Amino acid sequence: MFKVGDHVVYPYHGAGTIQDIEEKDILGEKLNYFVVFFPLNHVTLMLPENRVKTSGLRKIIQPKQIDELATALKPTESSTSKKDAARPYSKENETLLKSGDIMDAAMVISNLTSKEGERTNGLHMEDRKNLDRAKQFIVSELMLVNDLSEEEAYQFITDNSKGA
Repeated sequence: MFKVGDHVVYPYHGAGTIQDIEEKDILGEKLNYFVVFFPLNHVTLMLPENRVKTSGLRKIIQPKQIDELATALKPTESSTSKKDAARPYSKENETLLKSGDIMDAAMVISNLTSKEGERTNGLHMEDRKNLDRAKQFIVSELMLVNDLSEEEAYQFITDNSKGA
């Protein structure tokens, strides 16, 4: 399973490090809790060991997957009609972000970057929020995978999400 020092990703929170495994007595039942610190947003989470499998907690991607991530960030060719381009896809994007998969977050960035380029007045508020969440999610993981600064990780996203 996981051990202290492992870099992990928790869906919708991003990447962090397991700092400790604590045993707690809750209502007479002893449970082990993973204590995970998320450096980008300075949050500490305690996750019960018996909920790890269903929580979506996973190890961060391997450095060799960075090229795949860069490709996934590229804007997609859009085939949406003008009517569809105006419709916010916040529910679909939120579902992708909640999956905890870095490639799903890259898809959100790719789709919204393409959509942003098509619209003269920018993205809807929910789309902007989802774009920011997706970027933050990926940045948190890139910081731990490649030992990048926050600025370098954001620059990686910017460089790879530009149109061809």
